[in-house]
Amino acid sequence: MATSASFAPKSIDQTVLKNLPKLRKPGVLTVRPGYEITGNQLTGRQAVVATVHTKKSKADLAAKDVLPDKIGKYPVDVREATAQQRLRAYDPAAAALNVAYGRPENREPVWPNEREMPSGKLLNAKTSHTQKAFQRSINTQPATHLALAAHQQKKQISYAPPQSAPPLSRVEVNTTIIAQVSPDAGYATLSNFLAGTQDSLVIGMYDFTSGPLLRDFLADLKGNKKLQMVLDNPSPNPTRDQTDWATVEELNAGLGNRANIARALVRSDAFADKWMFPYAYHIKVIVRDGDTFWLSSGNLNNSNQPDLSSPPHTEDRDWHVIIANKGLAQTFTYYLNYDYTSAAACQTPNPGAVEKAIEDARAKKASQYNPPPPAQPAAPLKAPVAAKTFKNIDVAITPLLTPDNLPNGQRQYLTNIMNLINGAQTSIYIQLQYIESSTGSGGFYEDLLQAIANKISEGKDVKLIESLDFGLKWAEKMKTVGVDLTANISLQHNVHNKGFVIDSKITVVSSQNFSPAGVHDNRDAGVIIESPAIAQYFKDVFLSDWKNQAKPAVAVIATKSTQGGSKTKKGKSTPAKGKAKTKAATARKTRENT
Repeated sequence: MATSASFAPKSIDQTVLKNLPKLRKPGVLTVRPGYEITGNQLTGRQAVVATVHTKKSKADLAAKDVLPDKIGKYPVDVREATAQQRLRAYDPAAAALNVAYGRPENREPVWPNEREMPSGKLLNAKTSHTQKAFQRSINTQPATHLALAAHQQKKQISYAPPQSAPPLSRVEVNTTIIAQVSPDAGYATLSNFLAGTQDSLVIGMYDFTSGPLLRDFLADLKGNKKLQMVLDNPSPNPTRDQTDWATVEELNAGLGNRANIARALVRSDAFADKWMFPYAYHIKVIVRDGDTFWLSSGNLNNSNQPDLSSPPHTEDRDWHVIIANKGLAQTFTYYLNYDYTSAAACQTPNPGAVEKAIEDARAKKASQYNPPPPAQPAAPLKAPVAAKTFKNIDVAITPLLTPDNLPNGQRQYLTNIMNLINGAQTSIYIQLQYIESSTGSGGFYEDLLQAIANKISEGKDVKLIESLDFGLKWAEKMKTVGVDLTANISLQHNVHNKGFVIDSKITVVSSQNFSPAGVHDNRDAGVIIESPAIAQYFKDVFLSDWKNQAKPAVAVIATKSTQGGSKTKKGKSTPAKGKAKTKAATARKTRENT
């Protein structure tokens, strides 16, 4: 919870420079200062982190190819490279394109002292082989650089809803709310919600690649029923039945002129020629018939809304609510209409070479995954949590939207969330896909994480769950800079949620991840629900995950092992090319979902 002030990257980097020959082994891609990770937990020990193409056991390597356990006073922690890191090593231009047009959760922390191997030069230095290869690619991969230039040169439109926009204010209402979670009951409850459509659906969505939900839409929007949707164009979800583009084509074909679909004004969306949101149109809201809305942390894809009769290989934890209130429904409709009108005026019907270059770069990255995503469906749930309907319940609800401001100019989402955290009396439970580290240089995001740290210092019950698949990299970065919350973080596979329970009385269901862009710049949406009964529903799910699914990010007792990754006292994982056979590598998830 304190600022990480004891990290010694210069000392570790000097040790690396003095011992480069010991680190020049086949398959080593980069080395850098960091923190040791063993068994998916931070041990608390500073280390030389060696990223290798593929980890293999010591027995499968020649003695000359084995990395040392320790250099100087620092353990050598061997990490298997991600697909993005492998791609960067042989095609840095394609890697850069994947970053520019990639999903926010796939962004990697920046490590200033990371050095490429075997040269030992700083990875981002102009004289490094990586940067020289990037410069050469200007002539050899013109389409890739055309796409990079298109991303940089796309014109920005300022986000400024008219002054007549309804206020994003707290309202006290008597209403009916259906609370549900995925994978347990998300798809079934959403499917029933869609089936109740009488007139129209108005939607803001990041990703729509679920075949079952596409069939629901086509079946439930027959006759004169209408669809309006703004949809982003993220990199393909590994559990997809079709791409987002194919979803749009099928809806247009099935509904004809009753479908009004625009691609989002996002800098990375090749289907729009201007941008309003720099990183993602990340909202997940459906307004039905102007009087009821579904709001979620999850997209319309198979991992976020798994059909349990035919489950995908990955099922995510997500929270959802359906709220029957005309006033709130019309508030969200107003902003969704604004997004649609803005986007519809800036569509690019045929992105051509740019889109082709993006697809090629994504295909190159996909070829670098090791191991490939699991093909088998997820195991059946043992005790799924049923959706619960709260009829005629008296609640106070505050709609949340980014990047909107309050009348005083302050960010609406940040102000409300900071007030909740600062006002917590007993407990703060937060489950997020990831929490980016802060920079240590102040600002609104630093203040947000510090507010949580302050509550920890006060002795409040603070529990933070992140996705193991996306949160661990940022947990390590937290140990090096900014506000360190790692002692209160646990990691759980397949978490896509962005939910809070405060003091067992207040629930936040939203799409905002904890990152500077997520809380400030992207189009995201949520609701604050003040109701002990609804809070209890989500609290029970959270505490079950905390107890049964999540594992502390920091080991209780630092291991005596001197090598990171999956190494034990009897052996270590070391670099080599070929297929990894370690348990840790086999278990690693490779999905890309937000």
